[in-house]
Formats: sequence, C-alpha cells, structure tokens
Amino acid sequence: MANRKRTGTARSNGNRRVNSNSSRAAIRYRIDTYEDGNAVRYLEEEEEEDFELRPHPRKHVSERTKANRLRARNMSVGYVLFLTVVCVITVFLCIHYLQLRETYTNQAETIAVMESKLSRLQADNDAYEKQTEASVDLEAIRKTALNRLGMHYATESQIRYYSAEENSYVRQYGTVTN
Repeated sequence: MANRKRTGTARSNGNRRVNSNSSRAAIRYRIDTYEDGNAVRYLEEEEEEDFELRPHPRKHVSERTKANRLRARNMSVGYVLFLTVVCVITVFLCIHYLQLRETYTNQAETIAVMESKLSRLQADNDAYEKQTEASVDLEAIRKTALNRLGMHYATESQIRYYSAEENSYVRQYGTVTN
C-alpha cells in the first residue's frame, strides 16, 4: 500500500471521479477500497489534510449587541433560582408518583390475594352445602310427617289467596277464617 499525496488533478477511485479542487464545504467522497468478490483490498491510504478554515469576514457589531450577547450567555441569579425550584418540584413529583405507583401495586396484590381467598371460601361453602343436602333424606322426613305426626297435604279449600301490591309482602298476625 502506497501513500499518495493529493494533487490538483482529477483522479479515479473505483467507480467515482473525485476532483480535489472542489469546494471545501462540499461533501467529499472517499472510496479507498475496491470490492472484488467477498474480499476487500485496500488500494491506497490517503493522508488527512488539515484544511485551513478561512476566517469569515466579520461585520461590525455594536457595543449594545455585544452586551446583549454577553448577558444572554450568562445566567442570572433569578434564573438559576427558578431552575432550582423547578428541579426540586420535579423530583418531589417523581417521588410522589413512585409512592402512588407502589401503593397501587400493593393494593392490586392485596385484592388478588383476597379474591383468591374468597374463591376458596366459596368453593368450601358449596362443598359443605352439597354435603348437608346429601345427608338429609327428604323422603324420610315426608314419611315421618305423614305417618308419625299425622300431617297431610293442604286441600284446595284450605288455601286462601290474597292480592298484594307489586313490591310488598303479607304478614299474618292472627288466624285466617272463612
């Protein structure tokens, strides 16, 4: 690999043609490699040139403009105090938000535990109810009521119907006679 110094002539690098006398502000294309298959070979290395920055012609700036620019660069005590207060308030709001978020998370976990406990208690209650229903023999109770206690089913003449308002109920305080 040989180092070459740039000259003012145009030369060809790969598929692009680069003119070294082009404007300094223009985008430079450097193609230092040629691709042949899957191997890349470096054909040359260029030295980086230090470009001289041309000083821009300065316009005459008034003293008032210079003072305004200087004042704009410096932060006043009031501005620093304002930024400090805003930062402190922001930190406190973030802390408060995190505390609320933690409280919400804890409550959600507590609700999940309670729902699981309720579900387990409902399952246990259903199991006890089924067990109780299975242990009671309704046919034995009917036979005992009819045979031993002398009870019988009510006849149509013994049934009295009352009309009541829609959402009310009837209380019987005494015997009902014909």
